[in-house]
Amino acid sequence: MRKILCHAVMALGLSGCDNEPVKNPEQNMQQTHEEYGTVEKETVEVLVAKFNTEVNPASDGYSAVDSQRYWYALASGVDLVVIPQEFKGDPSAEIVDYMVIFVEKGSENEADASEYVKFLIKANNSDITDAEIDTLMQQAREKAPEGYTADNGKGISVGYIDNEDNYQYQVIRLYE
Repeated sequence: MRKILCHAVMALGLSGCDNEPVKNPEQNMQQTHEEYGTVEKETVEVLVAKFNTEVNPASDGYSAVDSQRYWYALASGVDLVVIPQEFKGDPSAEIVDYMVIFVEKGSENEADASEYVKFLIKANNSDITDAEIDTLMQQAREKAPEGYTADNGKGISVGYIDNEDNYQYQVIRLYE
């Protein structure tokens, strides 16, 4: 996960994972925004509501807070996890850093997970087409062994992490 987050930080034009400072960071930031795009800042509450328009609601009745993350049960073995930039315990005031569809391998609803991922990507940027979503998901899986994310220039990156008993798709938001 660190490599993926490191990639997200690098995509934002910061100094990256090495010790070399960015030369002309303002120009680098502009180039990064042009290459990867950006999305508007949105709160946990707003993005969960957008996601809910596509699926059975990820309601507070089936949610928990753990390790400064909001977990919403979608189906047995499939969860939506929302990670704010700065956790305050108030989803109506926290800006989303990234969102995850977390899937337990072998769970009874594992087959539905890719649909949840598609809905999550669409909730994070409604301008992305179904074909672009399929490409992002495929590229995320292909780039995962090297720790990279898939990008299409529309303000989000998609990462994929595969563990022994679970996997997850991460939708990382890129802000100005």
